[in-house]
Order: sequence, then C-alpha cells, then structure tokens
Amino acid sequence: MENRAIGGFSSDRLKLMVDNDVVPFYPDLILFHDYGSEPDYEQIIRTIRSRTTADIIIQTDHIGVGQNQEWHDQHSNVWLPALCNTYGLALVDVRAAWKAYLEQNQLPTAKLLSDNVHLNDHGNYLMAKIIERYLEALPQQTSNATTAVRILRRGQDFSPKQDKIQLPATGNRIDLVWSANDNPAGSVAVTIDGQRPSAQLPTYYHTRPALKSTGFFLNHMGQLLAMRLGGQPQAEDWILTVTDVDSVGQQLRFRLSGSRTGDDGSGSSDQPFVSTSGRIVIDSTGWFRRKNAGDFGQFPWLRPGDQLRWQVVSTSQDLCLPASGQATTVVQGIANTDHRLKLTGKGVNAISEIRIYQPPLRP
Repeated sequence: MENRAIGGFSSDRLKLMVDNDVVPFYPDLILFHDYGSEPDYEQIIRTIRSRTTADIIIQTDHIGVGQNQEWHDQHSNVWLPALCNTYGLALVDVRAAWKAYLEQNQLPTAKLLSDNVHLNDHGNYLMAKIIERYLEALPQQTSNATTAVRILRRGQDFSPKQDKIQLPATGNRIDLVWSANDNPAGSVAVTIDGQRPSAQLPTYYHTRPALKSTGFFLNHMGQLLAMRLGGQPQAEDWILTVTDVDSVGQQLRFRLSGSRTGDDGSGSSDQPFVSTSGRIVIDSTGWFRRKNAGDFGQFPWLRPGDQLRWQVVSTSQDLCLPASGQATTVVQGIANTDHRLKLTGKGVNAISEIRIYQPPLRP
C-alpha cells in the first residue's frame, strides 16, 4: 500500500505527478479523490487507465466550509458518475453519506474538519467507515483475476522448447510466475520486440526530486515536480543544483549532473530545458510555484546551493533467476500495443505462468 496524497495539489498540479507516482507502482486498486479542474481530473484517470490495469474507486466530495455547494453537488452527482460510466470506475457516494451523518447527528459541518476542508479525527473516522461499508457490500467474487490480465499456463498455453519460449503479448507489463516445486539451475534472458527491456526508454521512471532523502519530498517553493526522460536510457542518480533564485518572479536557474552521465547542462525554470545528453527534459510548467500570494505560506523558497536529488530507475529485467512460487516482473512500461516476447535459458523450465497486463485504454 502507498499513500501518494499531496496536500493542496488540485488536479492541475496532480496531473504532473501521476506518470511517476502511480504508473511505476502499477497498483491493483486505487482509491481516488481530488479537487480542481474537471478536464485535468479526467486526464489523470485517462493516464491511469491507459498505463495500468488498476481498478479505481472514485470518492465524491465530502462537505466543506465555504464551498460552492451547487458546484460540488453537480460535480459529485452528475459529472463524476458520468466519468465512472465512461471509464468503468467504481463510485463511493461520500457526499450523500456525509450529509446524512451531519443531519442525523445534528452536527455543524466544521465539527468534522480541522480547517475548511481537511478532516479531523472525527472526519477521518467517518470517511473510513463510509469506505469500509462500501467495500464490505461488494459481492463476493469466485476469482480475484481481472480480465485485463491474461494468464498463460505452462502445458496449456505455452511449452518451452530447447530452453526457449516465444509468444505474442498485447499489453504493457509481463510477469513470470515460478513453479513452487521446480527450480532448475540457470537464468532467463528476456527480450521484447527483439530488444532487451533495459534498452527501451518507457521501462524507466524517475523518483520524486527532493532536498532530503528522508521525509516528505515537498517542503520548499520552486522545487521540481515533474520531468520527462529521453535519450539513451540508463539507471542513475541525478542532482540539480540551484545557482540563482528569483522568488518574486518565481523562477530559478540551475545546473544538472548525473552519476553516470556527468555534467549535463544548465538551464532556467522559465524556459523548456533539454539536458546535453537528452536524458532529462523539463517543461517550464513542471516547477512548484504559488498560484496566489498566500498559497503554501509555510514553505520558503529554494536558495542558491540547494540540491534536488532523484533517481532514474528501471521497472524491467533483462536477466532473471527463478524464485520458487514467486512472480517476477520482467517488462513494464512499454507501449500498450502488440509485442513479441522471447525468453531463453535453462530457467524457462521453471516458469508455471506468464501474466500479460493489458490496460483497458489503448493508444
């Protein structure tokens, strides 16, 4: 389980984070709520549905103080149900349950809040109970397999021949499941479409850029929120060093270096940046700025000399060893289209299943 919530991030900011906060984790289930622009909200859902096979539960808005209640009623009662119908999502009507609870217990709205919108202990208790009752009411399933995951079984759907397995695969993730009783010596080499997974850029992602390696990543204005990866892919550590700051204009200058790439250029936050190697691409919209003067007043601006650090990490494996009874993800993040998988080596004889994940939205 991961809690990737970020306080104050309405959908226009949160859409910047989904590619690296959600997609690499590749969850089975997402419990989702956010405020903000409805088109940006929908973009988040489209990204998740096109790049993962996660089931999604949408929460309608609870009752806050000072809200435009008519807008939130329309959003919760009309727009969100239509979104769920379009993308095949589940809906928890928190708003209706919240209103009923306040009325039944003769409570003012603020009694469940720590400010105008965030929940206090009482509000958290109520929210947990609403979600819990929704999950308890779901019909019991005979199988937890989702139709978005195609399961191929040895002897039925594939058989190794001369320590080799070749088959078509439609989707963006492939897991190998190892037999619990059959562990021959030897490894499995993986190629997809004739290439090693590590040679394909989509199989990489970056961690959250942060000043410190521990604690929450977001504590200063001006921080880098999102980037795109390019160039020749490789796993490495990156450092962005702030060289100049204009907190009034909400801009900064920086230089960039990678642990394997070395010095990779300099840039400024008000301009699109492509590193010298092409491995890091930063749009001018990818920085954490205030929308209004009082936003995030507790956060100071970055200073010259501050260093933001992150890692570029691979989600795939070129070579793997059997792990009795376990599953190994060998390819993840490739385009959600038709591919050709090839597995070679003594270890293929220990594969009991091959799971191919196909997100419901195609490119």
